[in-house]
Amino acid sequence: MEEVPLLKALHSKYAQDVAIVGISVDTSVEPVDKVVKAKEMTWPILADGKGFDGPNPIAYHIQGTPELYVLDRTGRIVARLYSAKELEATVQEALAKR
Repeated sequence: MEEVPLLKALHSKYAQDVAIVGISVDTSVEPVDKVVKAKEMTWPILADGKGFDGPNPIAYHIQGTPELYVLDRTGRIVARLYSAKELEATVQEALAKR
């Protein structure tokens, strides 16, 4: 949650070129809705209340939080990061390759 302000800034800065999507590993959807509203997160959050056993955490092999992935336009993972502090440089690099 401490990196949400950085994600919000990146979301605003790269809104024309980058989509941010969150995947919740919570075991209930209600707290996710509360946090999204309280933190004013405007990007989609995939939340099914199944924790790490949900289809999205399984598909991306999510083992903990935060985990950040940068995908290219084809959906291929080009980077896996563990902090939003690394995200902007990786996004800039990916955008330069398009």
